[in-house]
Amino acid sequence: MSRTENNILLFSITLCWAASYVFIKSLPSDLSTYAYLTMTCGIAAALLTIVFFKKVKTVKFLTLGKSVILSGLLLLNLIFDKMGIDRLTSSAASVLASSSILIVPVVMIIMRKIPTKNNLLGAVVIMTGIVITSGFKAENIFGLGALFMLLSAAVTSVYTIAADRITKEEDPLLLSVLQMWVTAIMGFVMWFIEEPTTFASLEYTNEMLSSVFILAFFGKAYAYVALMYSQKYSDPINVTIIASTEPIVTLVLAVLIPTAFEEHFTAAAVFGAAVIMVGAIISGTDFLSRKGGEKLEAK
Repeated sequence: MSRTENNILLFSITLCWAASYVFIKSLPSDLSTYAYLTMTCGIAAALLTIVFFKKVKTVKFLTLGKSVILSGLLLLNLIFDKMGIDRLTSSAASVLASSSILIVPVVMIIMRKIPTKNNLLGAVVIMTGIVITSGFKAENIFGLGALFMLLSAAVTSVYTIAADRITKEEDPLLLSVLQMWVTAIMGFVMWFIEEPTTFASLEYTNEMLSSVFILAFFGKAYAYVALMYSQKYSDPINVTIIASTEPIVTLVLAVLIPTAFEEHFTAAAVFGAAVIMVGAIISGTDFLSRKGGEKLEAK
């Protein structure tokens, strides 16, 4: 898979997750996060197992173990994310969650995988654009909510780096299917602890069921299969950079589907989106490294 093809695949995932907001709004406001996770991941797991049954039969214990690790990170991310969102405004939570774009390069440096100068500069520029777009205020970094969101971003970063290594060792499709099953089971356990009657406690409507199925197919089944394949042929920073363009995608969708999004085209939002785009372009090129190389050659 070429870099361009891989970036298109990653962008399609970002599009799915940004568009998911439309269907998430259709879910009951009192629907448990764990109930949502159980149903969407469970349906996605069942669909993928049916479609790729022959492939799933070849799964090995080692692959299952690695899927459990990834699923555990996903669930931990969800728990921290939920605890942070409960204590912060949505804009503040969004910015702090996006800080993974700065954490990933730091973790890579600790692991002695040095990012390029363009990657580092692009990450800083993108984070600046995200802050501008959301109208983030400095006082939001203090408090328990901010701590939980930063922990969520840290777990996301670890997941991205772990998935980068694991997808290069295992079959991405099997990893996707197993992650959906393990995450659904973990989600169900948490849901049972929260509400022992689980499925019996829900009020089922056509709108809720249709939204759950759409989210399961696009937001889980397709998105995670595509993500695992993308990570096999990409690197953690590139994955994080493409994911960070979600505010731009959301603004575009807000124009195309104005009744479904609350985003408004303020000057700050448009300028911030432009800064994010510049950062993505910087990170996707290598002019800083090339410039350094040219100087070395000149000497």
